[in-house]
Amino acid sequence: MTSDLPRLRTISPEASRISSVNVVPRTLHGDPRGFLLETHRRDDRSVEGDHFAMTYVSVTVPGEFRDRDRWHIHKRQTDRFVVALGEMILALYDHREASPTHGRIEAIRMVGAPYDRLSRPTKEDVATFLVSVPPGVCHCIGNLSRHPFVLVNSPTELYDPADEGRLPFAGVHIDSLEGPFDWTRVAIEPPSP
Repeated sequence: MTSDLPRLRTISPEASRISSVNVVPRTLHGDPRGFLLETHRRDDRSVEGDHFAMTYVSVTVPGEFRDRDRWHIHKRQTDRFVVALGEMILALYDHREASPTHGRIEAIRMVGAPYDRLSRPTKEDVATFLVSVPPGVCHCIGNLSRHPFVLVNSPTELYDPADEGRLPFAGVHIDSLEGPFDWTRVAIEPPSP
């Protein structure tokens, strides 16, 4: 039974310790009109800021996943994720044999503007993050919250099906979990005040 197996606690983006996963602080600038968020800047050198290919936006509804039962993995592409609205869980698994953090798994809780406070009575800044996921690091995205989330990605490469790999969760044994990852293993912590 899954409940008897080790659980994976969610961490904040800045707590990530997977080698070459870069985290850049961002600020949601809120006011009575809504909010403004700089997602990706040319001077983000730590996340290959000067290498631009495309940007896309996706919306994921509560209880849905990208993917539910498999990891995404790229040979060349670095994904650069920012959550603009809502809350997302980004699960990462370092699948790179030569990496100093090979075998490490993390569940990163990424938070954008909250649905219940889309506008602020006065100017108020809220901290958020851009997280870059390098080639060879398995990743998957899930919505374990009550509201949809809006994700912005500025990958380093144009979409190429030949670079877009998938590894079924069941085929990847994770030592710290004593078996494969699945979404029931993620222990959601309440948000910090």
